[in-house]
Amino acid sequence: MQILQTLFTSRKFLAMLSGLIALVALKVFKIALDPATVAEMVGLISVYILGQGVADNGKEAAKINAGQ
Repeated sequence: MQILQTLFTSRKFLAMLSGLIALVALKVFKIALDPATVAEMVGLISVYILGQGVADNGKEAAKINAGQ
């Protein structure tokens, strides 16, 4: 249960989940989008997740350095 709580409070997981839901909704409701638009959506979500990962890594490094 702890793992689910951790997942659903993770910004990276929520960004990935919302992107996945959006892409599935596009297919289910047969919304025709340009492949370039879909690629831009995926790219933006990917960059956000990567940036959030870098920020989280910086927070962990700050905690380690503060303890020394």
